[in-house]
Amino acid sequence: MSLLLIQDFIVKYYINPVVYDAGYNPVNTLTWGILLGISLFGLLKLLEKLDIGVGRRFVLATVPYVLVGSMLRVMEDAELFPSPLSYLFVTPLIYFVVFAGCAGVLLALARLRSAGKIDNIEPVFASIGAFWALLCLAALLWNQEILFAWIPFAAISIATLLAAIIYATARSLRIHFLSDGLNTLIIWAHMFDASSTFIGVNCMGYVEKHVLSALLTKLCGTALVMYPLKVAVIIPALFFIDSYLGEDDDLKNMAKLAILVLGLAPGTRNVLRMMLGV
Repeated sequence: MSLLLIQDFIVKYYINPVVYDAGYNPVNTLTWGILLGISLFGLLKLLEKLDIGVGRRFVLATVPYVLVGSMLRVMEDAELFPSPLSYLFVTPLIYFVVFAGCAGVLLALARLRSAGKIDNIEPVFASIGAFWALLCLAALLWNQEILFAWIPFAAISIATLLAAIIYATARSLRIHFLSDGLNTLIIWAHMFDASSTFIGVNCMGYVEKHVLSALLTKLCGTALVMYPLKVAVIIPALFFIDSYLGEDDDLKNMAKLAILVLGLAPGTRNVLRMMLGV
């Protein structure tokens, strides 16, 4: 009986949300969060072994791979992958697929550097990611028609305006950590995600799938609540990272990379889905 209960629990909270793309529930949300933390720790250890520092250049070089993950996710939304292959491209499994891809590229580049074929890993890493992202974008546009070209323009414009306001306010009040370049990029990414949710829910009839944001959107009757929610979570998180993670810059930048991914990845996916009418 206990085995049947465990099986039913796993099917209900983990397997069905992936197979039926049903979104998140409190159980799998907590689990994926823990796995994300473990994965980041493992990646940090791998980079240490490969003698690759997690500087700001590395964080920026990873951005194309975040876009790749979002585009692969939209390709799954558009049913461009056959089942059961498509299950690999459903959140959160898509994160681990892209993680494996990044790790493989980094291992290959580290060997090339050891052999004297390349000097700096970050530019080559970024270039490979950009090429992969362009291939994914080309595949999407080849198979899907652009229906709402205004959506990316609107989401980017709103995010840029709000991030600029936060940046200018921080500069005037001399809140230095908020006027930092990388932190500003992270704030922009989450304003972009909030904008995509607002446009999708309020203007396009989409439904929020994340547990907390779905609850707050329902309570407030509008996805505008995503903006103060993002500010209330991201700014304290950045303050904690800059103030309390010590002098380990690699650890700080890895934590910031995780926060950047959690904003840029879903925001890009949402915008692409709406733009293509998927």
